[in-house]
Amino acid sequence: MARVLLIDRDPVLRDDVRKALLPLDAEVFVASTGDGGLESVRQCRPDLVLLDADPPDIRGVEVCRGIRSTDSLPVLFLSSRAEDCEVVAALEAGADWYLVKPVAARVLQSYVAAALRHLDRVRPPRTPAEQYGDLVIDRVAAEVTLRGRRVPLAHSERMLLFAMSAAPDRVFSREDLKAVTGGTTAGTSPRNIDSCVKRLRLKLGESRGAPGFIDTVRGRGYRFRVHRDPGPAAEV
Repeated sequence: MARVLLIDRDPVLRDDVRKALLPLDAEVFVASTGDGGLESVRQCRPDLVLLDADPPDIRGVEVCRGIRSTDSLPVLFLSSRAEDCEVVAALEAGADWYLVKPVAARVLQSYVAAALRHLDRVRPPRTPAEQYGDLVIDRVAAEVTLRGRRVPLAHSERMLLFAMSAAPDRVFSREDLKAVTGGTTAGTSPRNIDSCVKRLRLKLGESRGAPGFIDTVRGRGYRFRVHRDPGPAAEV
């Protein structure tokens, strides 16, 4: 049974979410504050987090950053604000989706079902981890390490890296990457894909003037570049 954590102060909304997710046979945990939500992430180990943008104690973006510091599980923002700046702030903090309240039960149900399906799809049969210099990609464990340290990636960032690294030197258009992240909805724009790639590059330690793993192909999109021959991965 999938585990969903809802972080929201509104008891009515919490009850509505529970009812909306009943057909998915998901176990729903709740927290009414941001700090309580972060503790619940550690305790109940959810598969997905539904996060209110305005918990009573700390901002939703700060809660999201706290989750991202240790976990790569998908995060879906629920907010009463539809301004572009709010959407961008949430996505840059590591959110994977952003929905504006009020959200119809069937819409929320569809988003959660899609998120859980994507989690299932990143669990392929056991294969050796791939190593590209200091970067190790373990698709089965859904983990990425750089110079021996785990890289905390958002679900969308991990999906982009896994897709591009599976086809080195192939150029992925922004539309390709939208499909990879499940972004077939109106809420996903090319700008959001660019922001996701920017965050991924930073987490992979890329900087100006230094060769990185992700190249921009002007006017076409992005590609994963292997600068060194991959060797067998060490035991992780």
